[in-house]
Amino acid sequence: MSKLPELTETSFVGKVSIVTGGGSGIGAAVADRLSKLGSKVVIVDTDEKAGQSVADAVDCDFTKFDVADLAGWEKLVAETAGQYGTLDFLCLNAGIGSRPRGSSVKDDPIPWILPNYKNVLAVNIDGVVYGAMAALPFMEKQGSGSILVTASVAGIRTQPPDPIYALSKSAVISFVRSVAPALAERGVQINALCPGSVDTPIQPDERRLAGRPMSPPEEMAEAIGRILVSDDNGGIWIASSSDYPVWRYEFASAIDGPPS
Repeated sequence: MSKLPELTETSFVGKVSIVTGGGSGIGAAVADRLSKLGSKVVIVDTDEKAGQSVADAVDCDFTKFDVADLAGWEKLVAETAGQYGTLDFLCLNAGIGSRPRGSSVKDDPIPWILPNYKNVLAVNIDGVVYGAMAALPFMEKQGSGSILVTASVAGIRTQPPDPIYALSKSAVISFVRSVAPALAERGVQINALCPGSVDTPIQPDERRLAGRPMSPPEEMAEAIGRILVSDDNGGIWIASSSDYPVWRYEFASAIDGPPS
């Protein structure tokens, strides 16, 4: 698949969606977009004040939740599917970086790698794997389901200012590509979106002060919605700039040897 379907007013009518990291940034924009298109949305976030504020604004449910808690995931999915009778879409969007607040992109990242390593991997990797595996039994039982992982272009290219963030995003990209065939056998699809620079709280303040171009979260939400309703599986989609359409990234194969 090289082109995504356009969203319509009925794309999400009668559907149920869970969105992690819904208290701000891309997650909040996704919750708003899916809700306006008819989906019942459950957003989760560790920031109760921010999450509840978004839930009130976009008319959806909010649960304070740590995505690195497997038992919590199983409870969340069971309660959501039990209350609404289905779980159609899962947006695994929650993510953090290892860089301290107020640090510069020019700062040496080595001092904060070990102190923040486990926490970043817990949110960015465990949160994806646990969420997908918790939702899978319910989606398999109903014979359908679409999972979207918010990765990053940092998982494909080098990211010297935050090596641990890049590591985590590379990991979930590989997970999506590798687990997709097994999920397809169960009637479930999984894809990833790799945003470039997006105007979210994870961005260093100096980039805003420098006027660096950043895409609005709403553009990412539109792309995520389109991927969710597509028939693609195992796709890694790039949204690097507002100047370019979302496109599917194709990895080179190393199995056949070097290029001639």
